[in-house]
Amino acid sequence: MDGNGRWATARNTKRTQGHQEGLKKARDVILWCAEMGVPYLSLYVFSTENWKRPQTEVDGLFKLSQQFFDQLNLLEENGVKVVVSGNRAKLPKILLDKMDNVVKVTANNTKICVNLCLNYGGRQEIVCAVNKLIAENKQINEENLLKCMYVDLPEPDLIVRTGGKQRLSNFLLFQGAYAELAFTDTLWPDLTKQELFDIIKKYSNSLRNFGGLGDESTK
Repeated sequence: MDGNGRWATARNTKRTQGHQEGLKKARDVILWCAEMGVPYLSLYVFSTENWKRPQTEVDGLFKLSQQFFDQLNLLEENGVKVVVSGNRAKLPKILLDKMDNVVKVTANNTKICVNLCLNYGGRQEIVCAVNKLIAENKQINEENLLKCMYVDLPEPDLIVRTGGKQRLSNFLLFQGAYAELAFTDTLWPDLTKQELFDIIKKYSNSLRNFGGLGDESTK
């Protein structure tokens, strides 16, 4: 969800305002995806690298995360199940308490599962999974690694990055090995329902052969 800061700068306002608009867009995208029938949606909320930002901005991002978790009624009304991927260490207790409550209350919702990647890093997730397998004396293979990721979700079919950058930035590195990639210059707060729909539609028409010869019937 890239581009909040640049959105704010372009409007001569504070970066915090850009992140506030980004939170609104996250709510919109969740509801749009639920409406479109997308069963799983992962949002990169806060990366392990984001700790390098000024402390005031980090604190502001966590406050926005708390605001999201405070919207329990909206999540319940729209059948949103919330899960969280990431390292709990260093996260504020008030944020963890709100997060745990939302995860618990929404556990039986079935319209869409939203995976919030909070204090998340793809490399760190792989290291954590490997160490878990070693501790449990289990064989290190792809199947077992997938089972030891932060949450048990299907591998992503499509990864979308806004803001014009064309890189994954440590996002779902293991799970996204065969994901389709879509990059747009649109800043996250400016993303529209139509553009998101067009991206998903384009993906749905792509041929995925996972290294094989492929067949038009597999579209």
